[in-house]
Amino acid sequence: MGLDRIYFKNNPWPEGHPVKEFNWSASVRDGFVWFDFHLETKDYYSERDIEDEEDTEYPSDWAAPIVWGNYHACTLSTNYWHEGGFKVCALSDYSPEFLDGLELEVDPNPENIEDWDDLAFHIYLLGHDSAAKHTIKFERIDESLNFKITWVGKIAQAYFGDYEYKHDFNVIIKNVSFPDANKQV
Repeated sequence: MGLDRIYFKNNPWPEGHPVKEFNWSASVRDGFVWFDFHLETKDYYSERDIEDEEDTEYPSDWAAPIVWGNYHACTLSTNYWHEGGFKVCALSDYSPEFLDGLELEVDPNPENIEDWDDLAFHIYLLGHDSAAKHTIKFERIDESLNFKITWVGKIAQAYFGDYEYKHDFNVIIKNVSFPDANKQV
């Protein structure tokens, strides 16, 4: 499976889901570089459909294939529904060398954020849920301008009224280009 993938721990597809689209962009805000990520998956069942009887009992909606099928695919984004993003560094520090090996924490304490609209990322997973507690690592591929991105985080099933960040996800983007940071915001 050579595609970029996202995994949702303990969902019905332990093999993960293929990423259909991943965009990484950079902008400058008040002298600092900010990143935006936009990720969309293929349909959850695109590689393996799970025949599910409607009367099958599951321990939670998270474990039920029929629930996942109702929502089709995931969008996890800093800029699709709002102007989020996350601060990376001063513009003067921004380079592929600086980014190589960098690990960032984004929204590590969502309980301290009064309005969830202020979180860096918004997510549509099983409805409009919430994503936080991100750790994002950048690894340069050889001496190129391409990077591997490893990204982990937590999800709260807010759409179902569960505001505890108890579901893990991880993303592997294998080869994406270093973004130009000339866009001023």
